[in-house]
Amino acid sequence: MPITVNILDNKVLGREYKKGVRVGQLKVLRRQINQRFGPIPAWAEERLISYSDDELDALTLRTLDAQSLNDLLK
Repeated sequence: MPITVNILDNKVLGREYKKGVRVGQLKVLRRQINQRFGPIPAWAEERLISYSDDELDALTLRTLDAQSLNDLLK
C-alpha cells in the first residue's frame, strides 16, 4: 500500500526535513566557495547564514560565474 502523506506537511518532520536541506545546501556552497575563492571570511559566513533558501539556491549557480567573493555575495 503506497504512502500518500507528504512529509513536508507534517509540523515536526517537515520542519526538520527543511532544516536538513538547508544544512546540506550551506555545506555544498561552503565547499564551492572555498574551492573557488579560498577560505571563507567571517563576514561572508554571516552573510551566507542570513540568506533565504531561495537565495542560497541562486548562489549555487552564481558561484560558477562570479569573479570574486564580493561579486558572489553582493
